[in-house]
Amino acid sequence: MFSDHNTYDSKEAWSLVFDGYDPKDEGHREALCTLGNGYFVTRAAAIEVTDDEIHYPGTYRAGLYNRLVTCIEGEASDDESLVNLPNWLPLTFRIDGGNWFSIDAVEILTYCQTLDIKGGVLHRQIKFRDWQGRQTTLHEQRFVSMAQPHLAGLQLQLTAENWSGEMEIRSAIDGQVTNNNVKRYEPYNQQHLEPLRTETIQPEGIWLMVRTKQSRIEIAVAARTRVFVGSHEVNLPRTVDRETAQIGERLQLQVERGTTIQIEKIVALYTSRDHATSESAEATRQAIQDAPSFAELLIAHQCAWKRLWMRCNIELEPVENLRTLRLHIFHILQTVSPHTADLDVGVPSRGWHGEDYRGHIFWDETFVLPFLACRFPEIARSMLLYRYRRLSAAKILARQHGYKGAMFPWRSASTGREETPHFQFSLLSGHWMRDHTNLQHHINAIIACNLWRYYNLTNDLAFLMDYGAEMMVEITRFWASIVTYNPDLDRYEICGVVGPDEYHTAYLDAKTPGINNNTYTNVMAVWTLCRMQEVLNLLPPSCCREFCDRLNLSQEEIKHWDIVSRKMRVVFQDDGILSQYEGFDRLQEFDVQPFCDQQFNLILEAKGDDVNRYQVTKQADTAMLFFLLSETELTTLLERNGYSFNRTQMQRTIAHHLRHTVHESSLSRLVYAGALARCDREKSWQLFMETLFADLSGASSGETKNGIHLGAMAGTLHLLQHHYLGLHAYGSNICLDPYLPTSLNRFCVSLQHQGNDLEIEVIDSHLNVTASPINLSSVQIVCWGNVMDLQPGTSITFNLLHPVSSVKSH
Repeated sequence: MFSDHNTYDSKEAWSLVFDGYDPKDEGHREALCTLGNGYFVTRAAAIEVTDDEIHYPGTYRAGLYNRLVTCIEGEASDDESLVNLPNWLPLTFRIDGGNWFSIDAVEILTYCQTLDIKGGVLHRQIKFRDWQGRQTTLHEQRFVSMAQPHLAGLQLQLTAENWSGEMEIRSAIDGQVTNNNVKRYEPYNQQHLEPLRTETIQPEGIWLMVRTKQSRIEIAVAARTRVFVGSHEVNLPRTVDRETAQIGERLQLQVERGTTIQIEKIVALYTSRDHATSESAEATRQAIQDAPSFAELLIAHQCAWKRLWMRCNIELEPVENLRTLRLHIFHILQTVSPHTADLDVGVPSRGWHGEDYRGHIFWDETFVLPFLACRFPEIARSMLLYRYRRLSAAKILARQHGYKGAMFPWRSASTGREETPHFQFSLLSGHWMRDHTNLQHHINAIIACNLWRYYNLTNDLAFLMDYGAEMMVEITRFWASIVTYNPDLDRYEICGVVGPDEYHTAYLDAKTPGINNNTYTNVMAVWTLCRMQEVLNLLPPSCCREFCDRLNLSQEEIKHWDIVSRKMRVVFQDDGILSQYEGFDRLQEFDVQPFCDQQFNLILEAKGDDVNRYQVTKQADTAMLFFLLSETELTTLLERNGYSFNRTQMQRTIAHHLRHTVHESSLSRLVYAGALARCDREKSWQLFMETLFADLSGASSGETKNGIHLGAMAGTLHLLQHHYLGLHAYGSNICLDPYLPTSLNRFCVSLQHQGNDLEIEVIDSHLNVTASPINLSSVQIVCWGNVMDLQPGTSITFNLLHPVSSVKSH
């Protein structure tokens, strides 16, 4: 381990701090300081506010969607959205019958908001003066329990600095909420909830039940509020304010100058979809009655986070980089935690932290899964089971489009149907624009890639036999059926698709959408066809026979896959560079630098122009090949199809496409950083650093307020682990092929491999691999061709400057 642990355990390394209140940045902070436990999350909105131009309270249960219909351009738009649930936060006060406290209505003397990343607790400290000159100190702390996933708590400490008087406290649950987090969705229906009941709980507490309008999911929220003076609870008379869609209670007490009042609010949330419950309202009432004190719940919550961090230890210099990486891990675990494993939910691109992209599932699991598979394999497995449970829907979708096998949708939610909207609204022009991004069929290759990665990292043959192999077969069948044979070229082609770029969805003046022979799509289709044979070879003979019989898989079909995998068309430019797609190099050149990080397609559309006219790319497209595949893998696939490809062509291909990319997506610089990791370490590190701080930067605040960028956050960890350390797993072996940027000279990461705990540490020019003394077996470590048997409680050191004679065991 590193010599100075004080740096890595310091408060600075575990805290995200905002000094001073900034209404313009409040939405950004609400997303960054969101608290969750993998079951539900709550944004960091102030507890005394409602939805307005500054604040947006939002609570979301993982994977809880509802469908509403809106008439757009004369067509019915049927859209499924992650639902904003009743707001459990409301807790405020007033003095002597005056105005209820609001951060926006007082004179702020001091303000500090701190997210404790280590313990999963949000703190807010304010000293303020009201309109009558009364000065009060407020300290709030809150958490969403990682120990008990249905519970959350907040505590408010108020000190009367220079006044005495009667304080009235109001604690409430608000069911009058809508989905109003994303401005461009304003034209759509947003009222997803209908109220059912509000009641009180004896001897203390309130509860509320609502139901989603279409999916008919019942959600019950209960709250218990207690007041303390010093360490003593005071029993106060309660006045209940009760409506159909909200309920609150008011408590009054006399406060003397210098006194500190402590208010504790414990909340329970259940839905009718939860396991081991009879009825959600009954479950919430019982949970509130059984819930221990705020202090006891907080201790259990912090202990649960401590156990998670034991599996996710990471150390890096300088401290601001370390803190940001820990923040990324924090948000991953709030989105997909051990509590998520049996919920049947996917990985949303913006976490469960906001309503952008309606909480839909894209391809972000490809960036999240490798990190989790090395630490929480059961969570990674659940991501893949989310896809497996929607295999039937994917097969139906394929048949509807005239294909065989399974065609997974680009955007998925509850059922696995295609959720990509037919229209997108441009805030720049005020126009509705047709959306053809559902043609991103490369999602199927990503699912296959994730299956293969998961198996290699975990050696979970049971998963492959029960679920993974079947998905691989159906995805392979899809690729074999979407291709068309071009007899003039003696090649198979994939036409009418959209690549990861997303800007180019059609040829100019074409009657139908889609472009032809997107290089990334075609090569990843070949990759899938090749891996399928390896998957079949892994199955035990008896299992393989039964499997082929059940899926009606013949040798003739397998032989056809082999033929397609050797005759796929890949388009090169005249200079040997991989083209993004057929015809991309013939588009007009354009200087993209002035438009970096902007929505260039919308800018052009507002001017009456079309992005399909230009060599401008939204985000990394062809470069995804170099992110996912090693140089050897990619070269082998191209050679299999009769194309030669070398290191020089690779470098020129990446540089060419980087020059045409505006990086509108948070994933773009991340992908290029991975693509460049082996051929331009310093440029790779620059792009890594830009991605690392993307959500924290002021430039991203407008985007981040609608939800953090989970894929990019996980991708920074993926880069460190798999690109810079070169970590791969094959069978029982851990393979390391380190290629470190010069700035990465002190780095440590913990992981788990098939039940064994390992620590990989880089200090200056040495790489150490240490096995926990409690491991049950040895681990084979392969580095630069050296194969070492790492016994429990021992270490191996590799000299990065002299790889030939680098190994030292101790």
